[in-house]
Amino acid sequence: MSSYQTTLKRFTALSAVLALAVTFAACDTFVSNVDQPRDAAGSEQFNNPAEAEFLITGIQAQWAETHTGVTDLADGLSDEFRFGINGDATFPTFAQLDAGIIADDNNSITGSLADLQEYRYLADDLFRRVEGDGFDLSDPSASASEEEVRLAANLHGANARYYLATYFGHPDDPRRGGATIDTSAFIPSPVLYQQAEDKYAAALAQAEALENGLRQRQIQSARARAALYAGTHDFETSEGFQGQEALQAAADYASEGLQQGESWDVRYDLNTTNGYHFSAGVGRLQLAVQDGNANQLATRSPNPSQSYKVADEQTGELVARSHIETVANNPQELNRIPLTVINGGGSTVGGFGALPTNLQGIAFSDITFSDAYNAWSPDGEANELPAGAGEIIEWGQGKWEQRTNMPFISWQELFLIRAELELRGYDAGNESALELVNTVRSSYGLSDLSSIDLDRLAVERDRTLFATGSRLPDQRRMDVVEWHLKDQVNGQTTAQWLQLTRAETEPNPNF
Repeated sequence: MSSYQTTLKRFTALSAVLALAVTFAACDTFVSNVDQPRDAAGSEQFNNPAEAEFLITGIQAQWAETHTGVTDLADGLSDEFRFGINGDATFPTFAQLDAGIIADDNNSITGSLADLQEYRYLADDLFRRVEGDGFDLSDPSASASEEEVRLAANLHGANARYYLATYFGHPDDPRRGGATIDTSAFIPSPVLYQQAEDKYAAALAQAEALENGLRQRQIQSARARAALYAGTHDFETSEGFQGQEALQAAADYASEGLQQGESWDVRYDLNTTNGYHFSAGVGRLQLAVQDGNANQLATRSPNPSQSYKVADEQTGELVARSHIETVANNPQELNRIPLTVINGGGSTVGGFGALPTNLQGIAFSDITFSDAYNAWSPDGEANELPAGAGEIIEWGQGKWEQRTNMPFISWQELFLIRAELELRGYDAGNESALELVNTVRSSYGLSDLSSIDLDRLAVERDRTLFATGSRLPDQRRMDVVEWHLKDQVNGQTTAQWLQLTRAETEPNPNF
Protein backbone atom coordinates (compact mmCIF):
# COMPACT_ATOMS: atom_id res chain seq x y z
CA MET A 1 0.00 0.00 0.00
CA SER A 2 1.42 3.37 -1.00
CA SER A 3 2.26 6.12 1.45
CA TYR A 4 -0.75 8.22 0.57
CA GLN A 5 -3.03 5.21 0.98
CA THR A 6 -1.59 4.48 4.41
CA THR A 7 -2.28 8.05 5.44
CA LEU A 8 -5.78 7.91 4.06
CA LYS A 9 -6.55 4.63 5.75
CA ARG A 10 -5.54 6.14 9.04
CA PHE A 11 -7.42 9.41 8.64
CA THR A 12 -10.02 8.20 6.13
CA ALA A 13 -10.34 11.24 3.96
CA LEU A 14 -10.22 13.73 6.76
CA SER A 15 -6.72 15.19 6.76
CA ALA A 16 -7.83 17.59 4.04
CA VAL A 17 -10.13 19.31 6.48
CA LEU A 18 -7.49 19.95 9.13
CA ALA A 19 -7.72 23.62 8.25
CA LEU A 20 -11.25 23.55 9.58
CA ALA A 21 -10.41 21.86 12.85
CA VAL A 22 -9.55 23.57 16.12
CA THR A 23 -6.26 22.73 17.83
CA PHE A 24 -6.05 22.73 21.60
CA ALA A 25 -2.61 23.17 23.13
CA ALA A 26 -1.14 23.68 26.61
CA CYS A 27 -4.38 22.84 28.40
CA ASP A 28 -4.21 22.19 32.14
CA THR A 29 -7.18 19.87 32.03
CA PHE A 30 -8.87 17.79 29.39
CA VAL A 31 -12.54 16.83 29.30
CA SER A 32 -12.74 13.27 28.08
CA ASN A 33 -16.50 13.09 27.63
CA VAL A 34 -16.54 14.92 24.27
CA ASP A 35 -17.21 13.96 20.71
CA GLN A 36 -14.22 12.62 18.84
CA PRO A 37 -12.56 15.46 16.87
CA ARG A 38 -13.53 15.33 13.22
CA ASP A 39 -9.96 15.35 12.00
CA ALA A 40 -9.39 12.09 13.89
CA ALA A 41 -12.79 10.53 13.28
CA GLY A 42 -13.47 7.33 11.41
CA SER A 43 -15.02 7.30 7.96
CA GLU A 44 -18.34 5.94 9.23
CA GLN A 45 -18.87 9.09 11.30
CA PHE A 46 -19.22 11.07 8.09
CA ASN A 47 -22.06 9.02 6.62
CA ASN A 48 -24.50 11.49 8.11
CA PRO A 49 -25.94 13.56 5.22
CA ALA A 50 -25.54 16.63 7.42
CA GLU A 51 -21.77 16.26 6.84
CA ALA A 52 -21.96 16.50 3.03
CA GLU A 53 -21.10 20.19 2.82
CA PHE A 54 -18.25 19.71 5.30
CA LEU A 55 -16.70 17.00 3.11
CA ILE A 56 -17.00 19.16 -0.01
CA THR A 57 -15.19 21.98 1.81
CA GLY A 58 -12.43 19.53 2.77
CA ILE A 59 -11.96 18.51 -0.86
CA GLN A 60 -11.66 22.16 -1.87
CA ALA A 61 -9.00 22.74 0.80
CA GLN A 62 -7.03 19.74 -0.44
CA TRP A 63 -7.32 21.04 -4.00
CA ALA A 64 -5.61 24.27 -2.93
CA GLU A 65 -2.80 22.26 -1.32
CA THR A 66 -2.44 20.17 -4.46
CA HIS A 67 -2.53 22.82 -7.16
CA THR A 68 0.56 24.88 -6.34
CA GLY A 69 2.41 21.82 -5.05
CA VAL A 70 2.22 20.23 -8.49
CA THR A 71 2.51 23.28 -10.75
CA ASP A 72 5.57 24.83 -9.08
CA LEU A 73 7.47 21.54 -9.45
CA ALA A 74 6.44 21.46 -13.10
CA ASP A 75 7.84 24.97 -13.51
CA GLY A 76 11.10 23.71 -12.01
CA LEU A 77 11.34 20.80 -14.42
CA SER A 78 10.61 23.14 -17.30
CA ASP A 79 12.98 26.08 -17.73
CA GLU A 80 10.41 28.56 -16.42
CA PHE A 81 12.37 28.49 -13.16
CA ARG A 82 15.75 27.12 -12.19
CA PHE A 83 17.26 25.97 -8.91
CA GLY A 84 18.38 29.32 -7.56
CA ILE A 85 21.71 30.27 -6.14
CA ASN A 86 19.93 31.17 -2.92
CA GLY A 87 18.15 27.85 -3.03
CA ASP A 88 21.40 25.90 -2.98
CA ALA A 89 21.48 26.02 0.82
CA THR A 90 18.49 23.66 1.03
CA PHE A 91 16.28 21.25 -0.92
CA PRO A 92 18.66 19.40 -3.28
CA THR A 93 15.53 17.73 -4.64
CA PHE A 94 14.86 20.94 -6.57
CA ALA A 95 18.31 20.65 -8.17
CA GLN A 96 17.30 17.22 -9.46
CA LEU A 97 14.24 18.75 -11.11
CA ASP A 98 16.32 21.50 -12.69
CA ALA A 99 18.82 18.99 -14.06
CA GLY A 100 16.11 16.59 -15.20
CA ILE A 101 17.86 13.67 -13.46
CA ILE A 102 15.41 12.67 -10.75
CA ALA A 103 16.15 10.17 -7.98
CA ASP A 104 13.48 7.65 -7.09
CA ASP A 105 13.34 9.00 -3.54
CA ASN A 106 12.84 12.67 -4.48
CA ASN A 107 10.78 13.80 -1.51
CA SER A 108 9.51 16.98 -3.17
CA ILE A 109 7.74 14.91 -5.80
CA THR A 110 6.70 12.34 -3.20
CA GLY A 111 5.02 15.02 -1.09
CA SER A 112 3.23 16.72 -3.97
CA LEU A 113 2.04 13.41 -5.38
CA ALA A 114 0.76 12.36 -1.96
CA ASP A 115 -1.26 15.60 -1.76
CA LEU A 116 -2.63 15.00 -5.26
CA GLN A 117 -3.55 11.38 -4.60
CA GLU A 118 -5.25 12.38 -1.38
CA TYR A 119 -7.24 14.99 -3.30
CA ARG A 120 -8.28 12.33 -5.80
CA TYR A 121 -9.14 9.89 -3.02
CA LEU A 122 -11.34 12.43 -1.24
CA ALA A 123 -13.28 13.15 -4.42
CA ASP A 124 -13.66 9.46 -5.26
CA ASP A 125 -14.67 8.64 -1.69
CA LEU A 126 -17.39 11.29 -1.80
CA PHE A 127 -18.65 9.76 -5.04
CA ARG A 128 -18.68 6.30 -3.45
CA ARG A 129 -20.79 7.63 -0.60
CA VAL A 130 -23.45 9.12 -2.83
CA GLU A 131 -23.44 6.10 -5.14
CA GLY A 132 -23.62 3.59 -2.31
CA ASP A 133 -25.38 3.67 1.03
CA GLY A 134 -23.14 6.26 2.68
CA PHE A 135 -25.57 9.14 2.20
CA ASP A 136 -29.30 9.55 2.02
CA LEU A 137 -29.35 13.03 0.56
CA SER A 138 -33.14 13.12 0.54
CA ASP A 139 -32.97 13.34 4.34
CA PRO A 140 -34.05 16.79 5.62
CA SER A 141 -30.76 17.07 7.54
CA ALA A 142 -28.68 16.93 4.34
CA SER A 143 -26.42 19.99 4.06
CA ALA A 144 -26.07 19.65 0.26
CA SER A 145 -28.30 18.34 -2.49
CA GLU A 146 -27.52 15.20 -4.47
CA GLU A 147 -26.71 17.35 -7.51
CA GLU A 148 -24.26 19.44 -5.48
CA VAL A 149 -22.52 16.38 -4.05
CA ARG A 150 -22.28 14.63 -7.43
CA LEU A 151 -21.01 17.84 -9.01
CA ALA A 152 -18.21 18.22 -6.45
CA ALA A 153 -17.22 14.54 -6.55
CA ASN A 154 -17.05 14.35 -10.34
CA LEU A 155 -15.49 17.76 -10.81
CA HIS A 156 -12.61 17.27 -8.40
CA GLY A 157 -12.14 13.65 -9.48
CA ALA A 158 -11.71 14.97 -13.02
CA ASN A 159 -9.27 17.68 -11.95
CA ALA A 160 -7.13 15.14 -10.09
CA ARG A 161 -6.90 12.90 -13.15
CA TYR A 162 -6.01 15.92 -15.28
CA TYR A 163 -3.03 16.64 -12.99
CA LEU A 164 -1.91 12.99 -13.07
CA ALA A 165 -2.15 12.86 -16.87
CA THR A 166 -0.42 16.20 -17.47
CA TYR A 167 2.43 16.22 -14.98
CA PHE A 168 3.42 12.71 -13.87
CA GLY A 169 5.27 9.93 -15.65
CA HIS A 170 6.80 6.48 -15.48
CA PRO A 171 9.83 6.16 -13.17
CA ASP A 172 11.70 3.93 -15.64
CA ASP A 173 10.78 5.92 -18.75
CA PRO A 174 10.99 9.66 -18.07
CA ARG A 175 9.46 10.49 -21.47
CA ARG A 176 6.23 8.52 -20.84
CA GLY A 177 3.34 10.23 -19.07
CA GLY A 178 0.96 8.53 -16.68
CA ALA A 179 0.48 7.42 -13.10
CA THR A 180 -1.19 4.89 -10.83
CA ILE A 181 -4.48 5.12 -8.95
CA ASP A 182 -4.63 3.29 -5.64
CA THR A 183 -2.77 0.02 -6.38
CA SER A 184 -3.46 -0.07 -10.12
CA ALA A 185 -0.98 -0.88 -12.82
CA PHE A 186 0.57 2.10 -14.59
CA ILE A 187 -2.12 4.10 -16.43
CA PRO A 188 -0.88 6.02 -19.51
CA SER A 189 -1.76 9.70 -19.80
CA PRO A 190 -4.34 9.31 -22.61
CA VAL A 191 -6.31 6.86 -20.47
CA LEU A 192 -6.21 9.29 -17.53
CA TYR A 193 -7.36 12.07 -19.86
CA GLN A 194 -10.28 9.86 -20.86
CA GLN A 195 -11.18 9.30 -17.22
CA ALA A 196 -11.03 13.06 -16.64
CA GLU A 197 -13.18 13.65 -19.71
CA ASP A 198 -15.85 11.23 -18.47
CA LYS A 199 -15.97 12.87 -15.05
CA TYR A 200 -16.07 16.39 -16.49
CA ALA A 201 -19.05 15.31 -18.64
CA ALA A 202 -20.84 14.00 -15.54
CA ALA A 203 -20.05 17.20 -13.62
CA LEU A 204 -21.40 19.29 -16.48
CA ALA A 205 -24.71 17.42 -16.31
CA GLN A 206 -25.01 18.26 -12.61
CA ALA A 207 -24.13 21.92 -13.21
CA GLU A 208 -26.84 22.04 -15.87
CA ALA A 209 -29.34 20.50 -13.45
CA LEU A 210 -28.43 23.21 -10.93
CA GLU A 211 -28.75 25.87 -13.66
CA ASN A 212 -25.30 27.19 -12.71
CA GLY A 213 -24.12 28.91 -15.89
CA LEU A 214 -20.73 30.06 -14.56
CA ARG A 215 -19.89 26.57 -13.31
CA GLN A 216 -20.82 25.16 -16.70
CA ARG A 217 -18.42 27.58 -18.42
CA GLN A 218 -15.67 26.76 -15.92
CA ILE A 219 -16.08 23.04 -16.53
CA GLN A 220 -16.08 23.45 -20.31
CA SER A 221 -12.91 25.56 -20.11
CA ALA A 222 -11.00 23.05 -17.98
CA ARG A 223 -12.34 20.27 -20.18
CA ALA A 224 -11.13 22.10 -23.30
CA ARG A 225 -7.62 22.46 -21.88
CA ALA A 226 -7.38 18.78 -20.97
CA ALA A 227 -8.64 17.82 -24.43
CA LEU A 228 -6.14 20.19 -26.11
CA TYR A 229 -3.26 18.63 -24.19
CA ALA A 230 -4.55 15.15 -24.97
CA GLY A 231 -4.86 16.00 -28.66
CA THR A 232 -1.47 17.62 -29.18
CA HIS A 233 0.89 15.32 -27.27
CA ASP A 234 2.67 12.60 -29.22
CA PHE A 235 1.83 9.58 -27.08
CA GLU A 236 3.39 6.15 -27.57
CA THR A 237 0.12 4.33 -26.95
CA SER A 238 -3.07 4.33 -29.04
CA GLU A 239 -5.25 3.92 -25.94
CA GLY A 240 -7.43 6.59 -24.43
CA PHE A 241 -8.38 10.15 -25.37
CA GLN A 242 -6.04 11.77 -27.91
CA GLY A 243 -5.56 12.90 -31.51
CA GLN A 244 -8.19 14.53 -33.71
CA GLU A 245 -11.05 13.24 -31.56
CA ALA A 246 -9.65 15.13 -28.58
CA LEU A 247 -8.95 18.30 -30.61
CA GLN A 248 -12.48 18.44 -32.01
CA ALA A 249 -13.84 17.95 -28.51
CA ALA A 250 -11.57 20.73 -27.25
CA ALA A 251 -12.98 23.12 -29.84
CA ASP A 252 -16.56 22.22 -28.95
CA TYR A 253 -15.94 22.74 -25.23
CA ALA A 254 -13.87 25.92 -25.66
CA SER A 255 -16.66 27.62 -27.59
CA GLU A 256 -18.82 27.24 -24.47
CA GLY A 257 -16.12 28.29 -22.00
CA LEU A 258 -15.33 31.32 -19.87
CA GLN A 259 -16.27 34.77 -21.02
CA GLN A 260 -14.07 37.83 -20.72
CA GLY A 261 -13.48 38.74 -17.09
CA GLU A 262 -14.37 35.30 -15.70
CA SER A 263 -12.08 32.87 -13.91
CA TRP A 264 -12.08 29.67 -11.89
CA ASP A 265 -9.86 30.28 -8.88
CA VAL A 266 -8.09 28.07 -6.38
CA ARG A 267 -8.41 29.95 -3.11
CA TYR A 268 -5.68 30.48 -0.50
CA ASP A 269 -5.74 31.83 3.04
CA LEU A 270 -3.73 31.66 6.26
CA ASN A 271 -4.54 27.96 6.70
CA THR A 272 -3.93 26.86 3.11
CA THR A 273 -1.20 29.04 1.64
CA ASN A 274 -0.07 29.43 -1.95
CA GLY A 275 2.83 27.04 -2.41
CA TYR A 276 4.72 29.33 -4.79
CA HIS A 277 5.36 31.64 -1.85
CA PHE A 278 7.48 28.99 -0.12
CA SER A 279 9.18 27.36 -3.11
CA ALA A 280 9.45 30.05 -5.77
CA GLY A 281 8.74 33.27 -3.96
CA VAL A 282 9.43 35.52 -1.05
CA GLY A 283 8.84 32.91 1.64
CA ARG A 284 11.70 30.73 0.43
CA LEU A 285 13.34 31.04 -2.94
CA GLN A 286 14.19 27.50 -4.05
CA LEU A 287 13.30 28.27 -7.65
CA ALA A 288 14.47 31.51 -9.29
CA VAL A 289 13.14 32.85 -12.56
CA GLN A 290 15.18 31.48 -15.45
CA ASP A 291 17.73 33.92 -16.86
CA GLY A 292 19.31 31.64 -19.47
CA ASN A 293 22.83 32.01 -18.11
CA ALA A 294 24.97 29.04 -17.10
CA ASN A 295 26.74 31.04 -14.39
CA GLN A 296 23.47 31.38 -12.51
CA LEU A 297 22.80 27.65 -12.25
CA ALA A 298 23.35 26.15 -8.82
CA THR A 299 26.19 23.63 -8.58
CA ARG A 300 24.77 21.11 -6.15
CA SER A 301 24.79 17.56 -7.56
CA PRO A 302 23.32 16.84 -10.02
CA ASN A 303 24.69 20.04 -11.51
CA PRO A 304 22.01 21.50 -13.80
CA SER A 305 24.69 23.10 -15.99
CA GLN A 306 25.58 19.58 -17.18
CA SER A 307 22.03 19.14 -18.45
CA TYR A 308 21.10 22.50 -19.96
CA LYS A 309 21.42 23.39 -23.60
CA VAL A 310 23.09 26.76 -23.06
CA ALA A 311 23.89 29.34 -25.73
CA ASP A 312 27.18 28.57 -27.47
CA GLU A 313 28.76 30.93 -29.99
CA GLN A 314 30.09 28.05 -32.12
CA THR A 315 27.21 25.57 -31.99
CA GLY A 316 24.31 28.00 -31.58
CA GLU A 317 22.61 25.69 -29.09
CA LEU A 318 19.36 26.82 -27.53
CA VAL A 319 19.26 29.58 -24.93
CA ALA A 320 16.78 28.74 -22.18
CA ARG A 321 13.84 31.10 -22.54
CA SER A 322 14.24 34.08 -20.20
CA HIS A 323 11.34 36.21 -19.00
CA ILE A 324 13.84 38.69 -17.56
CA GLU A 325 15.08 39.61 -21.02
CA THR A 326 11.46 39.89 -22.20
CA VAL A 327 10.60 42.41 -19.48
CA ALA A 328 13.85 44.32 -20.01
CA ASN A 329 12.95 44.76 -23.68
CA ASN A 330 9.39 45.87 -22.81
CA PRO A 331 8.77 46.83 -19.16
CA GLN A 332 5.03 46.82 -19.89
CA GLU A 333 5.34 43.01 -19.83
CA LEU A 334 5.64 43.28 -16.04
CA ASN A 335 1.84 43.38 -16.07
CA ARG A 336 1.70 39.71 -17.05
CA ILE A 337 5.22 38.62 -15.99
CA PRO A 338 5.56 40.06 -12.48
CA LEU A 339 9.15 39.79 -11.25
CA THR A 340 10.79 40.68 -7.97
CA VAL A 341 14.40 41.42 -7.10
CA ILE A 342 16.13 38.81 -4.91
CA ASN A 343 19.15 39.77 -2.81
CA GLY A 344 22.05 37.68 -1.54
CA GLY A 345 20.03 36.63 1.51
CA GLY A 346 17.21 35.24 -0.60
CA SER A 347 14.67 37.93 0.25
CA THR A 348 12.94 40.58 -1.84
CA VAL A 349 14.19 44.11 -2.24
CA GLY A 350 11.65 46.93 -2.41
CA GLY A 351 8.64 44.73 -3.07
CA PHE A 352 7.24 43.54 -6.39
CA GLY A 353 7.50 44.98 -9.86
CA ALA A 354 3.85 44.19 -10.66
CA LEU A 355 1.13 42.64 -8.59
CA PRO A 356 -2.16 40.76 -8.59
CA THR A 357 -5.18 42.91 -7.77
CA ASN A 358 -5.23 41.93 -4.10
CA LEU A 359 -1.59 42.99 -3.66
CA GLN A 360 -1.72 46.38 -5.37
CA GLY A 361 0.03 49.12 -3.44
CA ILE A 362 3.40 47.41 -2.92
CA ALA A 363 5.99 48.43 -5.51
CA PHE A 364 9.59 49.53 -5.93
CA SER A 365 9.80 52.71 -3.93
CA ASP A 366 12.93 54.34 -5.37
CA ILE A 367 13.92 52.48 -8.54
CA THR A 368 12.30 51.19 -11.72
CA PHE A 369 12.63 47.76 -13.27
CA SER A 370 15.04 49.20 -15.83
CA ASP A 371 17.23 50.55 -13.00
CA ALA A 372 17.33 47.12 -11.40
CA TYR A 373 17.98 45.31 -14.68
CA ASN A 374 20.83 47.65 -15.60
CA ALA A 375 22.47 47.17 -12.20
CA TRP A 376 22.20 43.37 -12.38
CA SER A 377 24.80 41.11 -13.93
CA PRO A 378 24.10 37.37 -14.40
CA ASP A 379 27.32 36.30 -12.74
CA GLY A 380 26.07 34.84 -9.48
CA GLU A 381 27.43 37.80 -7.52
CA ALA A 382 25.45 40.41 -5.61
CA ASN A 383 25.16 43.71 -7.48
CA GLU A 384 24.37 47.02 -5.78
CA LEU A 385 21.12 48.70 -6.78
CA PRO A 386 20.95 52.48 -7.25
CA ALA A 387 19.40 54.91 -4.78
CA GLY A 388 20.55 52.77 -1.84
CA ALA A 389 17.84 50.21 -2.65
CA GLY A 390 19.98 47.23 -1.66
CA GLU A 391 21.45 44.51 -3.84
CA ILE A 392 20.34 42.07 -6.49
CA ILE A 393 21.69 38.61 -7.19
CA GLU A 394 18.81 37.04 -9.15
CA TRP A 395 15.09 37.33 -9.94
CA GLY A 396 12.00 35.79 -8.41
CA GLN A 397 8.34 35.65 -9.38
CA GLY A 398 6.14 38.39 -7.98
CA LYS A 399 2.85 36.90 -9.12
CA TRP A 400 1.81 34.73 -6.17
CA GLU A 401 2.06 35.78 -2.54
CA GLN A 402 1.17 33.72 0.49
CA ARG A 403 -2.56 34.35 0.20
CA THR A 404 -2.90 35.11 -3.51
CA ASN A 405 -5.74 33.19 -5.15
CA MET A 406 -4.57 31.41 -8.30
CA PRO A 407 -6.72 30.71 -11.35
CA PHE A 408 -7.11 27.02 -12.12
CA ILE A 409 -8.09 28.40 -15.51
CA SER A 410 -8.69 32.03 -16.51
CA TRP A 411 -10.56 33.60 -19.40
CA GLN A 412 -7.19 34.67 -20.82
CA GLU A 413 -5.99 31.07 -20.94
CA LEU A 414 -9.28 29.94 -22.45
CA PHE A 415 -9.02 32.61 -25.18
CA LEU A 416 -5.48 31.42 -26.01
CA ILE A 417 -6.77 27.83 -26.15
CA ARG A 418 -9.45 28.94 -28.59
CA ALA A 419 -6.85 30.83 -30.65
CA GLU A 420 -4.61 27.77 -30.84
CA LEU A 421 -7.50 25.57 -31.93
CA GLU A 422 -8.45 28.10 -34.63
CA LEU A 423 -4.86 28.07 -35.90
CA ARG A 424 -4.97 24.28 -35.97
CA GLY A 425 -8.08 24.38 -38.14
CA TYR A 426 -10.87 23.88 -35.57
CA ASP A 427 -13.82 26.22 -35.08
CA ALA A 428 -13.79 27.32 -31.42
CA GLY A 429 -16.14 30.31 -31.50
CA ASN A 430 -16.96 33.50 -33.35
CA GLU A 431 -13.66 35.38 -33.00
CA SER A 432 -10.54 34.85 -35.08
CA ALA A 433 -7.28 33.71 -33.52
CA LEU A 434 -5.82 37.21 -33.90
CA GLU A 435 -8.84 38.84 -32.27
CA LEU A 436 -8.64 36.44 -29.33
CA VAL A 437 -4.92 37.01 -28.79
CA ASN A 438 -5.24 40.78 -29.00
CA THR A 439 -8.10 40.76 -26.50
CA VAL A 440 -5.79 38.95 -24.06
CA ARG A 441 -2.92 41.35 -24.74
CA SER A 442 -5.20 44.35 -24.24
CA SER A 443 -6.13 43.11 -20.77
CA TYR A 444 -2.46 43.60 -19.78
CA GLY A 445 -2.12 46.99 -21.49
CA LEU A 446 -0.10 45.59 -24.41
CA SER A 447 -0.41 46.73 -28.00
CA ASP A 448 -2.13 44.66 -30.69
CA LEU A 449 -0.30 42.21 -32.90
CA SER A 450 -0.80 42.51 -36.67
CA SER A 451 -0.63 38.75 -37.29
CA ILE A 452 -0.56 35.46 -35.43
CA ASP A 453 0.67 31.93 -36.12
CA LEU A 454 1.36 28.91 -33.90
CA ASP A 455 4.92 30.05 -33.22
CA ARG A 456 3.81 33.44 -31.93
CA LEU A 457 0.86 31.88 -30.14
CA ALA A 458 3.34 29.75 -28.16
CA VAL A 459 5.14 32.95 -27.10
CA GLU A 460 1.85 34.54 -26.01
CA ARG A 461 0.99 31.45 -23.97
CA ASP A 462 4.45 31.45 -22.40
CA ARG A 463 4.19 35.04 -21.22
CA THR A 464 0.52 35.12 -20.28
CA LEU A 465 0.67 31.84 -18.35
CA PHE A 466 3.88 32.64 -16.46
CA ALA A 467 4.22 30.66 -13.22
CA THR A 468 1.16 28.45 -13.71
CA GLY A 469 2.74 25.09 -14.63
CA SER A 470 1.91 25.60 -18.33
CA ARG A 471 5.39 25.71 -19.88
CA LEU A 472 6.10 22.03 -19.12
CA PRO A 473 3.24 20.59 -21.23
CA ASP A 474 3.88 23.21 -23.92
CA GLN A 475 7.53 22.15 -24.20
CA ARG A 476 6.43 18.57 -24.81
CA ARG A 477 3.66 19.29 -27.31
CA MET A 478 4.71 22.38 -29.31
CA ASP A 479 7.72 22.16 -31.62
CA VAL A 480 8.56 25.85 -31.33
CA VAL A 481 8.90 25.64 -27.54
CA GLU A 482 12.15 23.72 -27.72
CA TRP A 483 13.07 21.44 -24.86
CA HIS A 484 15.84 22.98 -22.76
CA LEU A 485 17.58 19.85 -21.44
CA LYS A 486 20.05 17.64 -23.24
CA ASP A 487 18.69 14.19 -24.06
CA GLN A 488 21.08 12.43 -21.73
CA VAL A 489 23.50 13.18 -18.91
CA ASN A 490 26.06 10.53 -17.99
CA GLY A 491 23.95 7.90 -19.75
CA GLN A 492 20.72 8.87 -17.98
CA THR A 493 17.76 10.14 -20.01
CA THR A 494 16.53 13.49 -18.76
CA ALA A 495 12.93 13.66 -17.56
CA GLN A 496 10.05 15.50 -19.20
CA TRP A 497 7.50 14.39 -16.59
CA LEU A 498 7.59 14.33 -12.79
CA GLN A 499 8.49 10.69 -12.33
CA LEU A 500 6.60 8.55 -9.84
CA THR A 501 8.84 7.97 -6.84
CA ARG A 502 9.60 4.84 -4.85
CA ALA A 503 7.10 5.74 -2.12
CA GLU A 504 4.36 5.42 -4.74
CA THR A 505 5.55 2.39 -6.69
CA GLU A 506 7.39 0.13 -4.24
CA PRO A 507 4.38 -0.83 -2.10
CA ASN A 508 2.19 -1.34 -5.20
CA PRO A 509 2.02 -5.06 -6.10
CA ASN A 510 0.57 -4.27 -9.54
CA PHE A 511 3.17 -1.79 -10.69
